[in-house]
Amino acid sequence: MAALETLKYRAFLSYSHRDSAAAKRLHTRLEGFRIDKDLVGRATPMGPVPKQLRPIFRDRHDFDAGGTLGEQTIAAIDAAGAMILLASPASAGSRPVNDEVRLFCERHPDRPLIPLILDGEPGNAERECFPPALHDQGDVLAADLRESGDGQQLALAKVAARLLGLPPDEVFRRAERDRRRRARIRHALMGVLAVLSVAATGSTLYAWHELKTNEAFLDATLKTASGIVDTAVQQAEKYNVPRSATIVLLTQAEGLFDGMAKYGRQTPKLRYRKAWMLIQFSRNYAIVGDTGKEKARALEAQQLLTALTKEKPADLNFQWELAAVDDAVGNVLVARGSLPEALQSYRDGLAIMERLVKSDPGNADWQRDLSVSYNKVGNVLAPQGNLPEALQSYRDGLAIMERLAKSDPDNAGGQRDLPVSYDKVGDVLVAQGNLPEALESYRDGLAIRERLAKSDPGNARWQRDLSVSYERIGSVLVAQGNLPEALPSYRDGLAIRERLAKSDTGNAGWQRDLSVSYDEIGDALVTQGNLPEALQSHRDGLAIRERLAKSDPDNADWQRDLSVSYDRIGSVLVAQRSLPEALQSYRDGLAIRERLAKSDPGNAGRQRDLSVSYERIGSVLVAQGSLPEALHSYRDGLAILERLAKSDPGNAGWQLDLAVVHSKVGIALREMGQTTSAREEFVAGRTIMATLAEQNPGRAEWKKGLAWFDNQLASPGR
Repeated sequence: MAALETLKYRAFLSYSHRDSAAAKRLHTRLEGFRIDKDLVGRATPMGPVPKQLRPIFRDRHDFDAGGTLGEQTIAAIDAAGAMILLASPASAGSRPVNDEVRLFCERHPDRPLIPLILDGEPGNAERECFPPALHDQGDVLAADLRESGDGQQLALAKVAARLLGLPPDEVFRRAERDRRRRARIRHALMGVLAVLSVAATGSTLYAWHELKTNEAFLDATLKTASGIVDTAVQQAEKYNVPRSATIVLLTQAEGLFDGMAKYGRQTPKLRYRKAWMLIQFSRNYAIVGDTGKEKARALEAQQLLTALTKEKPADLNFQWELAAVDDAVGNVLVARGSLPEALQSYRDGLAIMERLVKSDPGNADWQRDLSVSYNKVGNVLAPQGNLPEALQSYRDGLAIMERLAKSDPDNAGGQRDLPVSYDKVGDVLVAQGNLPEALESYRDGLAIRERLAKSDPGNARWQRDLSVSYERIGSVLVAQGNLPEALPSYRDGLAIRERLAKSDTGNAGWQRDLSVSYDEIGDALVTQGNLPEALQSHRDGLAIRERLAKSDPDNADWQRDLSVSYDRIGSVLVAQRSLPEALQSYRDGLAIRERLAKSDPGNAGRQRDLSVSYERIGSVLVAQGSLPEALHSYRDGLAILERLAKSDPGNAGWQLDLAVVHSKVGIALREMGQTTSAREEFVAGRTIMATLAEQNPGRAEWKKGLAWFDNQLASPGR
């Protein structure tokens, strides 16, 4: 018998397809089960304790292309160190499940078979949950997921213990200790939010009785309370407090602080404080994903400060705050896809900062803010396809950062800002196809980040920044076809992120970073043609994102990340020609994106994501020969892109997306024999590409796109 630790799978999960949803959840929880680091490496009958339980084989999602289902099932069972049976009345009556259990027991009687009861009762004639082949094995001890049985935590610990060859109590005790630690962090933060509300209420009463005539003290109270809210929101996000709870806090705090502000006279100072509070609330609503309130608060602040600057044009502080509000409004407009309006708002803020810096060239803080304004302008110009102006704006910001860093080399904050500018410049150079210069810019940033990280190895923020540099350099090397160097760069970043995620398992941001590294390595492995390892890397990222999304279903960012993982896995499965599994993965992502788009119809990014899902599903259906269904999916995506492109004709990315979908609709129609309609689609796509190529003659890929459409129109019936 092969040593268990050398087998491909830690376990084979057998279940009825009627229990697919429960099996998927179980698979995710087992592969993400946290094994205490003190246990790792301990010798057991199942081999040395691993760092994790993955991979666990789950159904056809893990099959490679080729071969029959029976052959692949046998191969997977032989490659598994154990079998987990998800027991239920459905599995008891499933012939495939019974055959899998029988086959496992016959071929590997020395390997553990672990029943896990989802529903039903063993031996109950009406609610039997064990298949006949399991009864043939005599009395079998099962774990029970139901609250009336072991409950989920203990049941999972029992299964994990059997897979690891350890006593269940030891595994459960350690898992429970970790769960309670996380709960303590969450409950402590929730307590902070509650205390803040009580404190704010007390402050309101005190202000009512004592602060009507003490404007300075009222202003200080509002400033302090707003700062507490900011800190609470940031910590809540870091440690995964549900966003719904944070939104409740923000809503309550807004009402309380607004009431406090009304107790004072509407002096310029108090109106300024209210405007600043609105800015802070806008930023906090951005963190929790409420773009509607983010925009409303930013616009309120903008109105207040615009009036104040007119009343007191000599007060430079009001001018500076107005620039900050212009920046906040621009951020909201970018999130909603209103790039021309966002660009105007950013440029309004930039103009203010240029006047301020001119009035006081020695003010380093204003110099830094000016560089940030240049970056914001570049951030809009780049997606609009205006790369030359975007690059110039980024370089204007970089020049300021270089001067600041040179004038104060011991200022770590200034040194940290400089690589951000190098990254921005590198991003545009990549988009322009200038990979050598992009790589040089990224490496300039890397050199600074390596020095900072080396000077203070315990500074997690600098370590995280260093991982970003490795990530960007890896991406350029992939684009250059230099995969032997790209993968080590990605893995250097992964190693940092694994350490950070392990050092603070409750830090959701670091967990997300880790999932991104898994995806980047997976993409590089796809480029190498190493599809099995790529699929595993993407599934490692998926496991993290499923945990994050499940922990806070209201967090739209994590839900979107999860949909991206489903897309990546779908793409690898397409490359492996596992089209049914790919289609299911894409549809899992589509379901998430439909919910997100429905929850915020004004969010252009979510609408665009939805169109991508429709396009990918259409492409799989074409490959399967389901042309009418594919055409329907393409047209769903096309309708979204037409609305987006119409709302912002200057957004080159959306125009390009629209042209691509026109091409796919045209191909599907041609395959269905509808050549006239196909030609109309090709003409529509060509018109878009011609406009793009004319506006940006330096973009070679757009000229190629135009030539492709010309070729289709020259041979309409092929």
